[in-house]
Amino acid sequence: MRNDPIHNLTETTDDHHRRLDSLETALSTRSDTADKIRKRLHDLEDKVGRHSVQSVLDKVTKVETNLGKADKRLDRQSAKIEHLRLEVTALDRKVRLSGGLPRADFHTWQPDITPEMVQLIRARLAAAPVSEAKVQQLLTKLEQAQDAVTRWDRSREAAILAVKALSELPPAAERAWRKEKQTWFAFRAGGPRPVEEEVRARRQYDEAVHARRAETMALDQSTKADEAACATIRERIEDAVARDLVLPQWFDIALGLFAPGKPERIKPWLDAATRLVRYRLLADVRDPLDPYGDRPHDETLAAEYDRVVRRCSDVRR
Repeated sequence: MRNDPIHNLTETTDDHHRRLDSLETALSTRSDTADKIRKRLHDLEDKVGRHSVQSVLDKVTKVETNLGKADKRLDRQSAKIEHLRLEVTALDRKVRLSGGLPRADFHTWQPDITPEMVQLIRARLAAAPVSEAKVQQLLTKLEQAQDAVTRWDRSREAAILAVKALSELPPAAERAWRKEKQTWFAFRAGGPRPVEEEVRARRQYDEAVHARRAETMALDQSTKADEAACATIRERIEDAVARDLVLPQWFDIALGLFAPGKPERIKPWLDAATRLVRYRLLADVRDPLDPYGDRPHDETLAAEYDRVVRRCSDVRR
């Protein structure tokens, strides 16, 4: 058996299998060890990461806390500054009044701005004129009604010709008889002449055109009245500032104690002041302190109220 080559080959193969198993066991052990090392590395990275993130979060929280404290201090300081501004305003007014300086008059406007002009401006704000698109729509409707009348007239002419043809055709002309008969029946089924719809469409169109023309004229008048009123108001404001007159307290509250010192801010300030005085005229606001009065229930004046408040707030900053 010792010299049997098959036996020897089998033993050699078994020996190689044992060695291979031993190598696989060793490799598996080392793989487990490598996996354990990797897991420890991951755990270590997670711990380091959590530590870094927590450190950053702690710093962010600390910064936010400091910012919150700074905001509170800033709010307190702003309140003190605002209170001081009001005190300065009141003191300035007392000094100026005690000095006998003349006051600006933003209450007496006639004859430059009459109640009729104010009514015209209010009417323009509330106007809802007939649009050109609406007029065009009614014109299209009128043209369609006119076309319907024209088609009915043509159908009637064709029906008259058909009746004449029926009285002249020979009895054997059956196809021609049938054609003319259908023409006559089609006319009869079309109903009466649609003249009432045309009359209604024309009346609606004429009324819209008349209303738009009248509204255009009224709009032109109210626009001129508004422009004249704003020019008068602006001129009086400019004169009051130039002469250093004492402005009403509601004026100071809305726009600040002094006119802007920078040239680029003068025009926005004058525009806002003009719109403020104009609004008080339109809404009949007479409060000596409140610049705007209560917000009106009327939607048109309420929209003007919002615009004036926003504009004054912008230029006062």
